[in-house]
Formats: sequence, structure tokens, C-alpha cells
Amino acid sequence: MNITIIGAGSTGIAAASYFKLKNMAAKVYVRNAAKAKVWNQEPVKVYGVLNTSFYVPLLTDLKEAMDYGDILMVFTRSNDHEEVTEEIAPYLHEGQIILFVNGCWGAVKATRQLSRRPKLPDITIAETANMPFIAQLSPDFKSLRFKAAKEEIVYSCMGKEGALPALLKQMASRVVKVSSPAATSLSATNPIIHVSQCLFNMTRIENGEEFHFFGAPLTKNVADFMEGCDKERLAIGKALGLDLESLLDVLNGAWGDKKATLYEALTENESYKTVLGPKDVSGRYLSEDLPCGMTSLLDLSEMMHVPAPHIEALVTTLYMYLQRKYEPFLTPADLRVLKALK
Repeated sequence: MNITIIGAGSTGIAAASYFKLKNMAAKVYVRNAAKAKVWNQEPVKVYGVLNTSFYVPLLTDLKEAMDYGDILMVFTRSNDHEEVTEEIAPYLHEGQIILFVNGCWGAVKATRQLSRRPKLPDITIAETANMPFIAQLSPDFKSLRFKAAKEEIVYSCMGKEGALPALLKQMASRVVKVSSPAATSLSATNPIIHVSQCLFNMTRIENGEEFHFFGAPLTKNVADFMEGCDKERLAIGKALGLDLESLLDVLNGAWGDKKATLYEALTENESYKTVLGPKDVSGRYLSEDLPCGMTSLLDLSEMMHVPAPHIEALVTTLYMYLQRKYEPFLTPADLRVLKALK
């Protein structure tokens, strides 16, 4: 089993370091020349949950990267899934598995996009519900803080699973397969948590203040608002025929640290206490989790005629505040793909 990692950001490099310690064959496709230059010259220092250093196993040619991997793990931003699919499509070959890590509708978008191609090899498309690792790559690309590894991975798979279950079991002690990419994408916990916190801490973010995103600064009222969004997410899932876990149950399953309330899960979990908030509005919480996560929920609520006042308020307020044009993330065409994949 050879693994090609597409996306040389914090989590992609965390996965590469993790696989290195597990003696698993994995290489990272890197098209950023600055990163490639640094990693060709010296090893990355990894500290935190993992303590090691390693030379990032680089591939800078896309065709070579595609030929190497039996499993293609996509760690890019959710906004880029369609672009990535378009780039790799000409090089796909029989039996390969595309795994969108933190899928966030990646499997649906890829299925719709690849279905337009006249000839396509027999491949598998899969996605996970959340990122398996929490990590932070330094600005100079020389060190990686490996903050945490989750205990549970939830995934969906369309096609032959092959070596996929074995790979996921190397990454987490519990691996759960769900029925469809709707279940994995709607099980993502980060959008509700991240986007809500961004709205209620916007002044801090815009002022570039350093603050802890969770832990003691998070108030019970904010946690209650998140639970309001979560109840609407569960209702949307029910309308799609899915019995989803609550946000609290997902967090308890991922970390193995059982808490009685969402407020306790976000303020008492040791892995969350060290997470710092963003210092500007260009980060992933607003550039990715807002459109791909929360906007997709609003799109589905409208298409499935499910009231979602908390989600609607969160999404519309942020788009107005950020002076960005609201554009649907999911379309009726995506909904048709979802129904076909059920």
C-alpha cells in the first residue's frame, strides 16, 4: 500500500510524520517551491504528541505522484476539492482510492465532476468526517507542532475499499463506516464550532489579538448557540434519511474523553485548551468552514424545507459583516448526486 499525500499543509505533513513512524510507504506531493526547497535541505522537527524529525518524502511532479499512490489522501482546503479533482483526473488509474480527509462534500463534488468524463477507470472515492490530527506547521516550514491525534475516524466509501480500512485503522483506534458522503459531511463538527466562535470573537480576530479559542474564554451562551445550530443540523440529516450523532457525541467519540455537556467538552478537553484563535479573517475557519460547512447546511435546509434559524443567522450575519457575496455551496445537482449515492 503506497500513499500519496496531496496537500502539504499542517495536517498533510502531520500525516507524513505519523506514517513515517509507522514505517508506512507515503510521499507528499508538493508544488510550493519554497516548501520544496526547505524540505530538500533539512528535516522537519516534529514535537508535541509525536517527537521526531524527518525528511519530508517529496514528489514535485503530479504524474509521478499519481503513479506512486494506491491511496491518494487529499488534505487540501475543502474549497479546492473540485480543482484538485480536475487536476488529478487525467492521471487516475484502475483501482486507486481517492480519500478526502475532512471530506466536507469532497466525495460528492468529485463524483459529480468525474461523472462528466467520457472514460474513467474503476476507482473508489471516500471521505472522512473530520481531520484525524491537530497540528500546526511553522511559517518557515521547519517545524511542526503535533498537538493531538483523534481516537475515532468516521468515513464513507463509494467503490471497492481495498486497503482503505487497514490504513484508517493505523490512524485511529476506532474506525466507523457510515452509509454515504452525506453522513460523513454532515457529521463534521468543526464548522459549527469554528464559525460560531469566529462570529462571537470577531473584534479580537480583526484586532490581531492572541487568545485561546476554546477553554475558559468560551462562554456557556456561545455553547448554547452551537447546540442550537447542531439541532438544526440533526434535523437536516433526518430529512435526508440520516440518523446523525449530536455534536457532543461526535466529540466524545473522537477524543475518548467523555463530557456531559458541549460546554464542558469545549472548555475542559486538554487538546482544545491550547488552540489559539485566528488573528485575521483570511484563515480556514472563515475561508473554508463558513462556505463549505455552514453555507452547505443552509443550502440543504432550504432545499429540504427544514427551518434553521440559528444557521441562517450565523451565515447571513457573517457574509454581511465580511462584505462577501453569498453564493450557495451545494446545488440541486449535488443533491441529486447524494440521492444516487444513498
